[in-house]
Order: sequence, then structure tokens, then C-alpha cells
Amino acid sequence: MSPSQSTAKTEQVLEINLISAQGLKPPSSPRRTLQTYALTWIDPATKLRTRVDKLGGHNPTWNDKFLFKVSPEFLASDTSGVCVAIYAVGTFRDHLVGTVRFLISNMLSSSDLAAPCFSAFQIRRASGRFHGVMNIGAMVMDASGFPALEKISAIGFRDLMGEKMRKKVATKEEEVVSSDSCTDEGEGESSTASSSSSPALKDWNGVRELAGNKELTISASGFLCCLVTQRSIHQQLSPNNR
Repeated sequence: MSPSQSTAKTEQVLEINLISAQGLKPPSSPRRTLQTYALTWIDPATKLRTRVDKLGGHNPTWNDKFLFKVSPEFLASDTSGVCVAIYAVGTFRDHLVGTVRFLISNMLSSSDLAAPCFSAFQIRRASGRFHGVMNIGAMVMDASGFPALEKISAIGFRDLMGEKMRKKVATKEEEVVSSDSCTDEGEGESSTASSSSSPALKDWNGVRELAGNKELTISASGFLCCLVTQRSIHQQLSPNNR
């Protein structure tokens, strides 16, 4: 077994669910309506963001999940933690509401890492004081079920589902284009056959030939009247009608 294959088998995925918060204290210069989002990360180089809660105000709900590729050593360490920062949307810039940092060893059960765990953590304001709580869920899964994490270290669950949906839509569009091309060919043949056998079209082509293929400006109603008149005259001159 190569080192890369061995590493792939030992890698795991840590799922963090930023559920909600209660009792947020808005910054000194917030918007009229408090609208908040949260950032979460293990490595500061890769921060993932929730959607913006526009209705909850001081008690927002995000319920966004994020997937981080981690090693067993990271999960086993007593100092490994996850960071969260809550921001209020501002007119010119966003304002920090508070932060949370929790240790993996305190969050997950050592006996069963795959079991979902939920906990509430106090939110630390920029002043250092605690105000409000944040509800967070976490669990560990096998990395083999997430091929999207082979080249990246973290991804949001909504982004992951969006990528899968885009692939499905692209596949569906290819199938539709393929079926449409077949249908168009069939419709083209039937349309040509029906047009060539149309009596009205034959009569119209005959009139154009008599006119020397000159441009005609006959309306549809006038053309039909001409056909009816020609047929009535032909019936009157017919030997059977004399």
C-alpha cells in the first residue's frame, strides 16, 4: 500500500453544524435590523461562511453544516479546536459581534466519534466579556464518502450539494440536447413530406409559376377567393354543366 493510499484511508471528515445563537448584543453601530452570519474554521487560511440570517435579529438561526478534512491525530489531540466568529452586516463594513472557540475533545464523545453531539457555548465579545450563547453540533465521518475533499481541505454542505446538483443538471441537459436532436430530425422529415403534399401549396406554386416567379402581394383571403372563383368558372365551362 502506497503512503498516499494509507493517508486517504486514515483521513476523516469533521462535520460542524452552526445551528443558532441566542441573546446576541449588537455592536455599537449596527444596522437598523440586526442581520448576522458566522464564519468557522480550523485553519485560518480556510474560513467558511453561513448564510445571512435576516429575520432572527438577536436570536439568529443558520443551521449550516461545514465539512473539514482532518487526521486521527487532530481528533485525538487535547488542544485541537474549532473557531467561530459572528458578524453583523453593516452599511459600509461588517461588525464583529463575538467569537467562540471550543475543543474537539470537549465536544465529541471519545467512545463514539460518529455519534452526533450538540452543545451550547458562550460567545465572547471583543471586550472579552461573555454575552449570549451559540448552539453547535459536530460529528465525524469517513472521508471516503466525500470525493470533493480530495483536493480541498474544507467545504460548506450547501456548496457540496450545489456542486452535485450542477453535475446532475449538466448531465440532464446533455440528455435533453441528445433527444432534441433526434426529435428535430424526425419532425423535419414529416414536415417536409406534409408540405410537399399540401394541395393549397401546390396551387400557390402554380400561381407563382404563371406569374413568372414575380413577387406577389396577395393576402391569404384574396388568394382563397381566387381559388374559389377559378374553380366555379371551371365548373361552369365544364361540358357536364352546359
